Amino acid sequence: MNPTDPPSPSSPAGRPARIIVPGADPEPDEAPRIVLPPGVQRAADDDLPEYPKLRPLILMPVSDGERELLLVTDPLGVIAGLTALLMRESKDLRMASVVRDFVAELDRLLMLDSPRFAAAYRELRESYHRLEIRPAVCETRSYPAEPAELRRFLDGHAAAAEAWRAEAGEPAAAGDARPRALLAPHLDPRRAGAAIARAYLELGSEPREPLRIVVFGTGHSLIDDLYALTRKHFETPLGKVACDTAFDDALAARLGDEAYHGELAHRDEHSIEFQALYLRHRLGERPFTIVPILCGGFHALLDAGRTPREEPAFEALIAAVREVEAARGGPTVYVAGVDFSHVGPRFGDPAIDERMRGEIVARDQAALDAARGGDADAWFEAIAAHQDATRICGLAPVYAMLRCAAVRDGRLLRYQPSDEPDGSTVTIAAMVWA
Repeated sequence: MNPTDPPSPSSPAGRPARIIVPGADPEPDEAPRIVLPPGVQRAADDDLPEYPKLRPLILMPVSDGERELLLVTDPLGVIAGLTALLMRESKDLRMASVVRDFVAELDRLLMLDSPRFAAAYRELRESYHRLEIRPAVCETRSYPAEPAELRRFLDGHAAAAEAWRAEAGEPAAAGDARPRALLAPHLDPRRAGAAIARAYLELGSEPREPLRIVVFGTGHSLIDDLYALTRKHFETPLGKVACDTAFDDALAARLGDEAYHGELAHRDEHSIEFQALYLRHRLGERPFTIVPILCGGFHALLDAGRTPREEPAFEALIAAVREVEAARGGPTVYVAGVDFSHVGPRFGDPAIDERMRGEIVARDQAALDAARGGDADAWFEAIAAHQDATRICGLAPVYAMLRCAAVRDGRLLRYQPSDEPDGSTVTIAAMVWA
């Protein structure tokens, strides 16, 4: 049995309950205790909370038949009543001391939502905020890092996108075309590159007036924040994509401390990085800047039966973007870098059959129809109607884009599934609003 697999009902009972750091050698039967990594001293912190709250991590008990282990993974969780629970299970009164040692070690490793973690996180966040350039993080993994090879890679996607356009009988964009809004995938370019390129074919590449492009991306690691700004320029192998820092500063002045609270999420996020890369390739010498804004999830709103208009923090973001655009003027394009449904075994679902595939398409189509009309509230309701059962990865960014761009009469450029070897699928789309 793989040590990372959940224990099966037929697994041996194993030894008495113990808490062991994975990687430590098995120990003989003895009283419950914690085995720490070599060189780690037992933490001695008298201020540890009785009910420690984990930051976004999950500890899952697993067994290899010989040892009881804890598997650490990374959504948000809270340890509540751990001492009482373990004492009840083990019948050992010494468990309180064991749990205290365990909690102290979690705190030392910055795994708890504690003052120690808050101080370390604040220092990291402030250090990141001071950087002027956001380095590319997906090069070599999702696209080539060497410029000549990357150009060939992107040229191939542009050619495929152009072929789709011609086959559909759609007109080529004018050299100075400036649509009001675009929707483009953020799926890995090795799978979705041509669909990303199809969206950006709608932008003219002639070097006319400078463009400002406000990019709303999915913040996959935004947990508590509904949005996150950054004033960093984005590095790509084809050259820097400049941030409109004046626009960003004006937004931050209206939004206050919340503006950059979640900025660290930009560091490893791909949803805007891919847009910056394809914009740089498409626009070439045409001057442009971006305003990168990550959006968090709306699942708390769905759970509470509320709408984004009832969330003051997100409404403040929408109002700020509109106000700053009106105050600063200049040609502005809005982009949502998003994917659609995520269904199948990789996401915890059964294998997809034809009935499920039809349901995925129907739910995507309902959302796309709402977005095509420019109705942000209808877009939200189309997904809320089934509690985002197909895991559309872009609910908030599309909502923000539609509200800020105030568009009507969109045009679907491409919709397709991207199937995976295990039978899972991710659906993607490209759209344009003139």
